[in-house]
Amino acid sequence: MERFHWLKVAVFICLFTVSGARELKLKQTDNVPIYNHTLATILVEYASAVYMSDLTELFTWTCSRCDDMTKGFEILELIVDVQHCLQAFVGIAKDLNAIVIAFRGTQEHSIQNWIEDLFWKQLDLNYPGMPDAMVHHGFYSAYHNTTIRPCVLNAVKRAKELYGDIPIMVTGHSMGGAMASFCALDLAVNFDGPCEVQLMTFGQPRIGNAAFASYFRKHVPNTIRVVHEHDMVPHLPPYYTYFPQKTYHHFPREVWLYNIGLDSLVYPVEKICDGSGEDPSCSRSVTGNSISDHLLYFGVELQAETWGSCRIVMLDQRVKNHSVTDLRGNFVLSRDPTNSAIKLNTEAGISRTSAL
Repeated sequence: MERFHWLKVAVFICLFTVSGARELKLKQTDNVPIYNHTLATILVEYASAVYMSDLTELFTWTCSRCDDMTKGFEILELIVDVQHCLQAFVGIAKDLNAIVIAFRGTQEHSIQNWIEDLFWKQLDLNYPGMPDAMVHHGFYSAYHNTTIRPCVLNAVKRAKELYGDIPIMVTGHSMGGAMASFCALDLAVNFDGPCEVQLMTFGQPRIGNAAFASYFRKHVPNTIRVVHEHDMVPHLPPYYTYFPQKTYHHFPREVWLYNIGLDSLVYPVEKICDGSGEDPSCSRSVTGNSISDHLLYFGVELQAETWGSCRIVMLDQRVKNHSVTDLRGNFVLSRDPTNSAIKLNTEAGISRTSAL
């Protein structure tokens, strides 16, 4: 706890004592993403659902978080990298007429320990094909060097074959937001064929330097990073204003959620920030000292049922029959929407049919 106390003090010092330094500004363009509140409240539910550990309910979209504004979503592939404790899904949201990709956030034994470790992370990887761009090796590897990337790309290719060139919406919370960002850039730059990509993340940490942020803005202009009040994670790894070329730097555009007023007269504000990625009048204007703000966006819980382990629950043998497992125990649940339906048992012995 003493270390965590000094961590918060250090964050405060880094954010405020150097605020008078000259900052590196990203080149402004006229291509400004449009923020849509309703879309944000939909995508945050996808970012929440991907945390579910009961893979039968998640794959059939019958889980407790698989309802409300995401009702009717059809998962094409659910990817579980057991080796690295990662999880993502790709599916079709017919009401949005879009492919939705969601990545799960950190599933560490303690989110507090994860945040403490993140404070000390350094830029340690040159981003391929972009001079001077550097990124966080751990976030980059979680997407690029695991089973996640090839499975996601395969699912997107399959979705486009089935549904045509519909838009792709990528989302995630916390570390899942970092992975979602690398995925969105990968699709925009490397995918074979037309690819309209939109990214919206929640409580995302910084993932690269200013050169990377400029590169990202150019290729994924339709990007929104939502930050809630004093959420600690978007302040990490730290931004050092005295060393703009060597420090982490957010890409634009931030939307900062905060409240104004007193007592019962409190009004929520959704502030669309400037195109710098590091708007000093948005979340950087306050201390990033809250874990509770990190775990709740638009009233939606963004965490696993338990943080104790990388727990996976498989309840239905027929769902297991849709899985392919590699030698390391990682697996993909894959669905063909043109196939016939199967029956699943729900509570109270009531049968329910879900097309798989």
